Amino acid sequence: MSMSPSAFTFKLTVPNDPALVEMVADMARHAAEYAQLTGDAAAGFVDRAKGVAAKVLKSGPGPHCLAVFTAANGTLSITIGSETVSQPLS
Repeated sequence: MSMSPSAFTFKLTVPNDPALVEMVADMARHAAEYAQLTGDAAAGFVDRAKGVAAKVLKSGPGPHCLAVFTAANGTLSITIGSETVSQPLS
């Protein structure tokens, strides 16, 4: 399967530890850059991803959760636990 800025998926298993919120935010930043988001769209996506990660990593059941980053159908998304954040691609 080939990847492009508008079509990719990658998964990250994250321990349920609030100290790792910045790591998830960094991965969201990389995903936004790869998807060619800029300015407020990229910053907003990262900020919303960080907020969801803080919530999920603080209260998630079990020792870890899955974060799935996807670009498809004109949208960049991160799903972490049962929460999803999306941003239209430019």
